Amino acid sequence: MCARFYDFHLSLLGGLGFGLLAFGTPVAAAVAPGPAPSVTSFENAWRACNTAQVHPADRIANCTIVIESGQAKRAGRARALVGRGFGHVLQKNLDSALADFTAATRDDPKLATAYYYRGAIQVNRDPKRALADLNKAISINPKDADYFRERSSIYVKRKDYPHAIADLTTAIRLAKNPKREYFLRGVAHEDSGRTDKAIADFQASLLLDPDNEVIRRHIVSIGGKIPQAVQPPPGPCSADVIAHEDRIAGCTAAIDAGTLTGWTLKAAYCNRGYSLTELGRYDDVIADSNTLLASMPDTACGYLNRGRAWYYKHDLDQAIADYTRSISFDPRMHEAYASRGTAYFDRREFAQAIANYDRAIAIDRFVPMYFSDRGNTRYQMGDNDRAIADYNSAIELDAKYAPAYTRRGWAFISKGDLARAEADLDKALDLSPDDDYAQRGRAEVSKRQSKPVPETLATGLYFDKFRRLLEQSGAEPAAQ
Repeated sequence: MCARFYDFHLSLLGGLGFGLLAFGTPVAAAVAPGPAPSVTSFENAWRACNTAQVHPADRIANCTIVIESGQAKRAGRARALVGRGFGHVLQKNLDSALADFTAATRDDPKLATAYYYRGAIQVNRDPKRALADLNKAISINPKDADYFRERSSIYVKRKDYPHAIADLTTAIRLAKNPKREYFLRGVAHEDSGRTDKAIADFQASLLLDPDNEVIRRHIVSIGGKIPQAVQPPPGPCSADVIAHEDRIAGCTAAIDAGTLTGWTLKAAYCNRGYSLTELGRYDDVIADSNTLLASMPDTACGYLNRGRAWYYKHDLDQAIADYTRSISFDPRMHEAYASRGTAYFDRREFAQAIANYDRAIAIDRFVPMYFSDRGNTRYQMGDNDRAIADYNSAIELDAKYAPAYTRRGWAFISKGDLARAEADLDKALDLSPDDDYAQRGRAEVSKRQSKPVPETLATGLYFDKFRRLLEQSGAEPAAQ
């Protein structure tokens, strides 16, 4: 492991949107005295400027209303500038963000967050200025773990590990849940050659974040042991390659033994729920998840399993609600974002689907299905070029991922590029001969080329059924 793990500044900023709620100064304290005929709209703009769940463009617009209204005192205007700057960060417009944070420091030289955000942006641009800003933020507010954690990244880049470790030690003391701080201190210890201390910190981080497979694998890779409290369930319940029936039996035996507690018990329920879902035992999944969530209501994987069961039972509202709960307890749960995207796709709410696939890919960009599903959504929206780009990404990740070839083939059909469509659909059928959607696509290519439909397709039972349905509806098939 190396200092590259400290290159988290923009993701750190992205994760601090809720921190803006700390700027929730009462409107009366932020508004200059005197009559204001548009005070209601000003109040609404102030709230939107300082509310976490606001789209970046809306945040920018509402903060601009506050900034330009003439109704805000300088301290209030400074907070609105920080709010707008944060909106610019989320839109990756860092120059505008820097300008707003700088203006905020002029309006309120004691506003620590303005220096902190400006410093975080400049860590990779101008480390010397970043350090000065973070030093200033800490001098104003020495009780914020984020400030020390961010400053530690500059010291790591300089290979000044003693100062980095000191900052992270302070951050650990200040943070409510120092899982990230323990992890980063472990990185600093490892990079400085103290593997024993690194293992201890990684273990401490894993105890606070037991679902983090990256840390779990890394502890083992450097010779450490997984703490007993977060050991995986025993035997077949946690096996990587195993029949679902065997996993269910193994998890059931482990749960019924009554010896599992805490995270290990949760993992056993979640592993069993996953296999029950794969076997189509959806009512059992829901009952199992209800039992788990009754005693451990913050279990993200329990909501994920139950959401998948609701989805397969065609209750999209319940599914989306459970996926959302899963994400609320574990924002890294890329499976929940992807599953919620699929539920929105089925509701034909394509913009929502795209947004969820975007989040899943941002968290784990090595899952070909996520790119393929996002491409499928874009195909349904008529955006064939971007759909094909997504299918390309899926195939780059896994050259044997048949659905991406099938879907790309259909996109090429829509573009009239029958030669590429034919090649893709032939490849899909080579990888998955029973793929009915690929069969239909290949038959469609032959039809448009005025060639005989290959006999293996024309005589297939599914194709006959599909042809009858198509003749009845006159519709082009939706992507699958």
